[in-house]
Amino acid sequence: MRIAHFETSTNMGGQELRILDQIQWLLREGHSAWLLARVDCAIYKEAIRRGLPSYPIPFRGSVNPQAISELVRFIKREKIHILDCHSSSAISTAVWVRILGIPIVRTLHVHTIKTDIIHKYLWRYGIDQVIVVSQGIAEKLVGLCFADRDKISVIPTGIDLNRFRPDVDGSSVRRELDIPESTKVISKIGMIRPDKGQKYFIRAVDRIASTWPDVRFLIVGSATKPEFFEEIKKEIAALRHPDKIILTGFRKDIEKVIAASDVIVNSSPLEPRSQVIHQAFAMKRLVVASNKGGNVESISDGETGFLFCSEDAGSLSKTILSVMNNQTGQIRERAYRTALSDYGNDTMMEKTLSVYRKTLAAREALQRQLHVIGPLMRNDLRARNK
Repeated sequence: MRIAHFETSTNMGGQELRILDQIQWLLREGHSAWLLARVDCAIYKEAIRRGLPSYPIPFRGSVNPQAISELVRFIKREKIHILDCHSSSAISTAVWVRILGIPIVRTLHVHTIKTDIIHKYLWRYGIDQVIVVSQGIAEKLVGLCFADRDKISVIPTGIDLNRFRPDVDGSSVRRELDIPESTKVISKIGMIRPDKGQKYFIRAVDRIASTWPDVRFLIVGSATKPEFFEEIKKEIAALRHPDKIILTGFRKDIEKVIAASDVIVNSSPLEPRSQVIHQAFAMKRLVVASNKGGNVESISDGETGFLFCSEDAGSLSKTILSVMNNQTGQIRERAYRTALSDYGNDTMMEKTLSVYRKTLAAREALQRQLHVIGPLMRNDLRARNK
């Protein structure tokens, strides 16, 4: 198949990494795949660094004639079968190539959905199939009457099981950050922005450090806006134990960070579906996460990880402290088996290809139907005019 992924985001996070992983997988399996993005975006630069086929689209706003023209030119030249759009603004541009008969798949990674009349129209009439990362998002789309349930496929973000393995050595990260092997490490990984819930993680630090002094907390990721980073620094400055927190910034060696950690925390108040949770599962690291969003679909509380009351730093600290000294080997083993069976990239992409094939087959069937009906309608019109 010949598949183009269209992304308009300027930042680099889990959504963008999933797109790049999908393109790499498709290429490795003999398909043709491209990234379409602005040349100044982080994802475009990373795609070029990885040597992935990329094409610049000068996206500026929802409807930009130059962007539409470049997209149409690329679609025609490369004979694209499927255009997979990963943002609402991408759909606003891509709807114009759907008129040419190119099927559009919309992959939705987040809970945030624009509900104005234009976007509702685009959801209903500008998309052939929808891929979402969690059942909760699927239910939200149906509840908003944005898409029929039979057009929605739930496909959680997959992970590279060759990269995220239990035998990865995290000692280099501990040495770099000057953390002794005996010290407990609790990590929060993700872009720094309000919906990721770093502030709840920070507010749990004093309670945990007071009970368990030999501990360090890693906040891994970069801020999408400078003001978000300033807010995090203010939260840290207000602590009694600010020295326990290390801001690592963006890291490309996430597997080594997870390996260096004893507990991985997801404190987002509404996480769509965290691939970091699945990565931690695959590396047999304990996960503590808020009981909202896609976390409840990824984690069976007390079986594959632990859930705490969302937006409650007291509940988070209590949950972490309750597992620090406990034997969690069986829980981590169950989580590991879940990662192997449900969350590998191969599993994600086989399901995704199934959606692509279904979408293409439906569009081809419609075109054949129109090819037959068109002449019949013209003949009927001629007969009525006689």
